Order: sequence, then C-alpha cells, then structure tokens
Amino acid sequence: FPRYHIGESMIPNTFFPLERIGMIEKMKPSHFVKKYSVQFVNEHGKLSEPFYFTDHKPHPSSQTWQVLRSEFDHLMLNNAREKGVKVHEGARAIEALFDGGRAVGLRVDDGNGERRVDADVVVDASGQGALIQSRLGLREWDPVLKKAALWTYWEGAYRDAGKDEGCTVVIQTKGKKGWYWFIP
Repeated sequence: FPRYHIGESMIPNTFFPLERIGMIEKMKPSHFVKKYSVQFVNEHGKLSEPFYFTDHKPHPSSQTWQVLRSEFDHLMLNNAREKGVKVHEGARAIEALFDGGRAVGLRVDDGNGERRVDADVVVDASGQGALIQSRLGLREWDPVLKKAALWTYWEGAYRDAGKDEGCTVVIQTKGKKGWYWFIP
C-alpha cells in the first residue's frame, strides 16, 4: 500500500464526505488536476457547451479533482491515522468473522501468521473482491448491465487550459449502444 487502482475521477458530491472527514484542506493544495465541468458529444459528433458545476451550484463543492488513486488512497490512510484509526499496513484480510448475521471481526494474516481481530464495526473496503458480499452469497449480476469496459492512459494528450483543464468529455456512440469518455 498504496497500490494502483482505477477510479480516479471524482464528482462534485464527493466534496461532502471528504469535508466530513477533514480531507478538503488536504486536497486544496494538492497537485491533482482540478475539475470544474463536463461536456457531452452526441452520436452525431456535436459537442455541447461545457456544463460548469458552479453555474448550477455556486458552492466550493462545484470544484472537484482527478486523482492518482495510489496517492489519494495514501492521503486518506494518513488522514484516518491522524484521526486515531489504528492502521495495520501489510495485513491481508482472509475472512470476515460473524456472530449470527453480524460481522464482529476479521481473520487476518499480518505477515507473522494468522490471527483474529475483533471490531465493533467491520467495513468491507475490499473493492471488487467483495469479501463479505462473497461470503454471504449476496452478489447478484444485473443482466442488463452485463457489459465490458476498456480503458487506457495517454501521455501528452491535449488538455485545455484554465478552468477547462480537467473537463471530462463524454461521447455517445452511434446508435446509442455505448459511450466513452476522456478524463484528463
């Protein structure tokens, strides 16, 4: 940790949970690209005017960020540590432990062997691995949403300047069967 993850484009409403946990003051001076808008391209190639978040909600939440997840996750981890969270880096959750239907802890491997960690609250932040969801057989796939996604990164791609530097552009494909986006 920190490790590579996809999921770097924040939306304006992420401001409020970040504010609650004291992250906004850490984000403001960061080097992350600031995002103020989104634009859309229809299936015929027509580009919309930028949708500036602040024009519709004049509030500090109208500016958000494009983050490098490994760096952002590290900021979040350190913020949690500063707030008194006991952090175990290098530990791997093996199994969620239950008392009836309630999660009460984890079985972990901390590099020195397996052990039990009891907790009043267990948060499954395992991402797509879905530790608790998988254990309880709760994962359901929506057949309508069963799609594929492709992605890549580009170096040296053109980016607008000023408040348009972080603009996300969403492009509708012909026949409206898909879409793709460009996120600086």
